[in-house]
Amino acid sequence: MVKIAGAQFAGSTDRGKNLDRIVRAVTEASDRGARVVCLPELSTSIYFCYEANHRNFDYAESIPGPSTEEVSALAKRLGVSVVLPLFERVAEGQFYNSAVVISSEGELLGRYRKHSIPLSVARDGRITANEKMYFQPGNLGFPTFRLPEGLTIGILICYDRHFPEAARVLGLGGAEIVFVPTATTRMARYLWDVELRAHAITNVYYVCGVNKVGRDVGGSPRDHHGNSMIVSPRGEVLAEGSASSEDIVLADVDLSTLPALRSLWGYYRDRRPDKYGPVVDASAGSVHPTGASELTAAR
Repeated sequence: MVKIAGAQFAGSTDRGKNLDRIVRAVTEASDRGARVVCLPELSTSIYFCYEANHRNFDYAESIPGPSTEEVSALAKRLGVSVVLPLFERVAEGQFYNSAVVISSEGELLGRYRKHSIPLSVARDGRITANEKMYFQPGNLGFPTFRLPEGLTIGILICYDRHFPEAARVLGLGGAEIVFVPTATTRMARYLWDVELRAHAITNVYYVCGVNKVGRDVGGSPRDHHGNSMIVSPRGEVLAEGSASSEDIVLADVDLSTLPALRSLWGYYRDRRPDKYGPVVDASAGSVHPTGASELTAAR
């Protein structure tokens, strides 16, 4: 058994305040027995993609950098592993929506970069979130990470969770727990637990979805629905957070049950990869083309 946690909170335009909140959340989760803690998408900033403003690139930072150094020291001091999502600057003009995996020994084990980058457009044609302006599509594949706690994790960031192919690749990569840091508004609430439970069931692993909650301080009027949750491989909701306030969800996960459950259902044994060519052969938008004016992308 290992206890995992997801810490939900709103962001601030002040990076220092975000880091203070991260320290408090990780410390509280550790005090309550968590050995692995995941934070929400873009946890060191606000969700700034609601506007097209070049000053928002100032939120980006390098890896390693100030935030990873502080959280690495915290992780080592507390003896917990941390999934830290942030806005990554690689070079001039090269930016990613990323999540860093920091071990309980304070080491940077690696990072995941969000693959699917949304453009959200209201029915009246207004762009409500333009992530394509800020983030390049991820270029590191779908890695899994072996933690000192003896478990293997994968990561999907927000919009990525709408793509079942990504969730399956993590299962094939040996993921036992998939963390899903997000910044999702209330209009997409109806998708939240359905998708997380579906990924857990069809891939036979635990899922921990960690959302922002409420409105970012100094940010947009976007209202994030919270409801962070931990789901078992049987689709049971083991813990669910508040819909309106900061919260920490915790649950004990028993990885020893996974082999027998995977054998029982045979989802990996009975795969037919020789028949799945159309999944990768069809180019994006070739079957269901959609104009920007019709988009109502759920985040």
